[in-house]
Amino acid sequence: MRFRHLLWASVSALLVGCAAQTASGPGSGTEIVVDRSVPQHALAPWLAYAGSRVVWMEKTFFERNPGAAAYRYSFAEEVEARDWCAQVWRDLKAKDGRSDRYLDDLVAVQEAGFLREYTWVFLRDAGWSAPEGLRLTEFDQWRRLHLPAHRPERRAIVRFREK
Repeated sequence: MRFRHLLWASVSALLVGCAAQTASGPGSGTEIVVDRSVPQHALAPWLAYAGSRVVWMEKTFFERNPGAAAYRYSFAEEVEARDWCAQVWRDLKAKDGRSDRYLDDLVAVQEAGFLREYTWVFLRDAGWSAPEGLRLTEFDQWRRLHLPAHRPERRAIVRFREK
């Protein structure tokens, strides 16, 4: 956990105030790109999202898949990254009441306990296998009430640097 906090601090320091909003990840094998349209007040949660993905791409994936020859984007990675994004937004919102429609929705999903289902329904990658234990019927009922016009966002990406 401490590693993630240090990662978060270093990524934040790199990007806050940058016009291009592009930075190298901690192992220099990755690059974080944040959509230029992200308002300054919403930058931190997207950096948390990207920072979490950097850790997955450079470390966690290989720890969880010791025999893997190459990194693969996974469902667990996306769920954890969205969880970090929501947590940072919740903390910031509690301090000063800031608002962002997508991030507010993501926190509502997290608080309702449907982050895995949300990720599967709205962000599913063709390479993912269906995870066990998804409560899709319950999520569908909940989202019809709480996310009627929801559109998922991916405002930060992480990619491997070209060599």
